[in-house]
Amino acid sequence: MKHPSKSLLFASLLAIAGCASQPEAPVAAPAKAASAAVAANLAGSVVAGSNVQVFDANGAARSAKANAQGGYTLSADGLSAPLLLVATTPQGKQYLAYVASVKAGANVVNVNALTDRIASDVAQEARFKGPVGLAASARAPAVPAAKLQESVASLRKSLAPALKEIGLSAESFDPVTAAPSAGLTELLGVVTYNRGYNSASGERGETSLYDPYYREITPFAPFSLKQAQADLKEINAPDTVRVFVAGDSTGSNYDPEHAPRMGWGQVFDRQFKAGSKVRTVNLAQSGRSSRSFIEEGWFDMIAANIRKGDYLLVQFGHNDEKCGYEPPRPAPARDVIDIKGLCTYPGAPVAGMGADMSFQRTLEKYIAMAQKVGATPVLITPVTRRSFKGGSISGTTHTWGQGKFPGDYSQTIRDTAAANKVPLVDLDKKSMDFFNKIGESGSLDYYLAVDVAKYPFYVGKTGARDKPDNTHFQERGAEAVGGLVAEGLRENKLPVASLLK
Repeated sequence: MKHPSKSLLFASLLAIAGCASQPEAPVAAPAKAASAAVAANLAGSVVAGSNVQVFDANGAARSAKANAQGGYTLSADGLSAPLLLVATTPQGKQYLAYVASVKAGANVVNVNALTDRIASDVAQEARFKGPVGLAASARAPAVPAAKLQESVASLRKSLAPALKEIGLSAESFDPVTAAPSAGLTELLGVVTYNRGYNSASGERGETSLYDPYYREITPFAPFSLKQAQADLKEINAPDTVRVFVAGDSTGSNYDPEHAPRMGWGQVFDRQFKAGSKVRTVNLAQSGRSSRSFIEEGWFDMIAANIRKGDYLLVQFGHNDEKCGYEPPRPAPARDVIDIKGLCTYPGAPVAGMGADMSFQRTLEKYIAMAQKVGATPVLITPVTRRSFKGGSISGTTHTWGQGKFPGDYSQTIRDTAAANKVPLVDLDKKSMDFFNKIGESGSLDYYLAVDVAKYPFYVGKTGARDKPDNTHFQERGAEAVGGLVAEGLRENKLPVASLLK
C-alpha cells in the first residue's frame, strides 16, 4: 500500500544574523521574553519544491523555495527565537517545527511528521486548536521548557521500539535536532500523519501519527518499524484482498488507553477465516461525517491506495445528522459549527443546495472513487443508537427534523445504493433487530457501559455502567456489529464472502 502522506525527513537551511530586536508578547501564549537574534545556521533539506517559511517570536518572517534536490538556503537576518518553521510541499501537505532556541553557528532543524506532532502540542499550549491555527498566526509563541520536554518525552515513548531498531536513543532522541540517517528516513517513510477535528470549535485539531493500518501511534501503543514494514508487505502483497473502511466513531480504531472501547472496523478482521489473504485497513475516524472525511484528507488516503479487487465499506450518518436548527441558535449551541463542518442533508439533492451538502451526492463520491479502479463499494446504514423506549428500539435513530431539509439518513443510503446499483448492508435495521433480541439490560454488555473498578479510565465519564454511552461499543459490541456487517456481505453474495468464517 502506498502512503500518500509519507513523512519524508525535512530539515531547513537558514542563515540567521543581525542585531537583537525588541520582542513582543507572543499571541495566545504565556508572557515570556523572546531570546535575542544570533548569527546562526540551520542546515538540512526539505521535499523538492517545498515552500519554507520561518516566523519568529515577533512575527517577522522569511521564506525560501526548495530546489529540485530538496535543499534551500534562507537568510533570516534579525529573527529572534523561538522560531516556527512551516514547510508546505507541492502537494499541499504542511509540516511544522518549533525551535525554542538557536545557538551561534551551526544548528540542525528537521521539519517532518514527528516535529509536527511536537508543534501540535505547542499549538495547544499556546491556546490554538492545532498546528493549522498556529501556522496561520504567523508567530512563534513562547512555551514553557517543561511543556516542550514533556511533549518530546511522550513522542520518544511512542517511538521507543522503532528508535531502538534504528540505533537511536529513546532517552535523548529529539525529532527537531536529530541528524539525518537512513534509519530515520526509513522510519518516517512508514509513518502517516493527519490533523484532527475540534468538535467544539469546528477547527482543525491536533496532529496524530498512524501506522500502516492507520492505528494511532501513542505511548499506549508504541510503534515498531519492523512490525510496520511487515504490515506494509502484508497489505501490499498482490494476492491480498484489502477491505477499506471509511466511517465514523462507531467503526474507528481506539487507543488501548480507552479499552475496552472499540469500533467495529477495529475488529473486523476477526470475521475472516484464519490464514485468509484479506486485510482490513480501517480509516474510520471519530467525529467525521461523509463530508468532513473528504475535506480532512482521509478520502484521499484511500483513493491513493485502493486497487482493483479491493472493497470499500462506507458507513456514515451519525455526524452527517448534525445539521442544527434553522435559524441557527446562538453560541454555545453548535448549530453554526456543525452546519459548516459536518452536516449533509438527507434525501435527493435540492435545487439551490450546494452539492457538498447533499448526503447522496457525497456518498456517490465514495462510489465513484472505488469503481474508478475496479474496487467494490458497499454502502452501510449507520448502526442504531441504544434508544430503548418501552423496552424496545422501535425505529431508526437516524432522522433529523429541525433543519432546512429534514429527512431519514438511513433511507438516503438505501436510496443511493439502489440508484447507483451498489451493494447495501442495512446495519441500522440489522442492529435494531439484534439489540431488541438482546434486550435493554443485556445491551449494556455490548454498548460502552463498563465497570469502572476494572476500567478506571471511565470513572466519572460517559461509558461507565451507571452512565452508559448509548452510541459506542465495548469489544463485545464491536465484534457483534462487525458480525452483522459480515452477514450483509454474505447476503449480497460478494466474492469476499467466501473468506468469511
